[in-house]
Amino acid sequence: MILVYTHKITPRLNYIFRHLFNNLMLEEVKFTTKIEEFIAFNGPKFSYAPQALGGEFHIQSHPILFQQGIKQNEVKFGFWDTTPVFFEVPNSSIPFDLFAASFYLLSRYEEYLPYQLDMHERYSYKNSVLMQHSMILKPVVEIWVEKFKQALQERFEGLTFKKRSFYFEPVMNVSMARLYQGKSFFRFLLGGFDDLFHLRLRKFWLRNRVYLTGKKDPYDTFEQILKIKLRYKHPLTFFHLLATYTLFDHNISFNKHDYQSQIKFLADYTDTGLLTSYYAFDDEEMIEREVDKLENIIHKKVEKVRAHFNRIKIPVTYQIYNEEELKSDFSMGYNHKIGFRAGTAVPFKFYDIENETETNLTLHPVSISDIMLKFQYKLTPAKARKIMMEQGEIIRQYKGHFYPVFHNFILSDLKEWRDWNDLYIETIKHFSDVENADN
Repeated sequence: MILVYTHKITPRLNYIFRHLFNNLMLEEVKFTTKIEEFIAFNGPKFSYAPQALGGEFHIQSHPILFQQGIKQNEVKFGFWDTTPVFFEVPNSSIPFDLFAASFYLLSRYEEYLPYQLDMHERYSYKNSVLMQHSMILKPVVEIWVEKFKQALQERFEGLTFKKRSFYFEPVMNVSMARLYQGKSFFRFLLGGFDDLFHLRLRKFWLRNRVYLTGKKDPYDTFEQILKIKLRYKHPLTFFHLLATYTLFDHNISFNKHDYQSQIKFLADYTDTGLLTSYYAFDDEEMIEREVDKLENIIHKKVEKVRAHFNRIKIPVTYQIYNEEELKSDFSMGYNHKIGFRAGTAVPFKFYDIENETETNLTLHPVSISDIMLKFQYKLTPAKARKIMMEQGEIIRQYKGHFYPVFHNFILSDLKEWRDWNDLYIETIKHFSDVENADN
């Protein structure tokens, strides 16, 4: 146990200290506002306040953990050895306020400030302080914590910390369960005319063969996915889109009996989550309806959620998820950029700044996806595999949680996806093996 003296205990301070100590350092922390109790304590301890008490291990506190609401705090960058940091403090045992900087990132403080929207009305990675200072590609919170642990161990002889474990769980987006099968006759005709107009004769032939003769749809790869899961014994969550058809939501109707049966079948072997629709990001009634739809299909309570297109609006979307008693979100990432949106690869609770409270909603950082590699970065399958492996190894190095996002059609035998099959299979095999080896 480590004792911390502070002049004031606030919800923000309690939230970030307990996350860094309990979840990252695997160490208990206790607070005191009594100087005499701090002085009398003989174990490892430090003060967190505007000024040191004496010659103790001291971190000069930045005001942000003692404020309420949003203020324009200057984000001043510097270095701890060669590691970039911000919220520098001059009279301190380490050169910055680790706890204030970590709170700024995990609470997504910058997403409460004015910012420019992207084309989908989302917070763009270009606004991020991590992107602007070339820190987005590594889990900086875990890097800071490791250096902080070393600093404490240098000061307190015999202090040891338990080691965290690497965790791997792929995420499977089912935004289009079928390419042709199960769609309305109008969508079948419209797609066929479009194929002919653009001289996509092979697709026109395949569309007719699947729709009219019952040949297996090329996006129906769920048996393959289950076989791979059973072979490598890795956890897996399917996120199903149950929205009505829109410009951005293209799945088949959730009313289709065969589709409902498949969702229920998959739920017997894997975890099931909701992929909230494009227009639901700030609509509580729409999200509630979609949750109800999925629960009525699987006859279980839905606790996992992910936003289609990563379309979240902080704090509104997460307030709705929390209100709907959804427990785990997998949207904390960017659609167009590899990296760590909150500067971490370890799950953390959503802190609602508007209400100054830690919620029950856990945010799971997602940093890479197959769609991103293929369509945003425009990589070859071989290069995409290399980048996927590198990203996973970075997370493994810092004992984080690796949640790569895939789509069911990555295992399709369509020409445009055929060479991408190995990306999924090799990722599953490699990180299932190394997780077992590490643990």
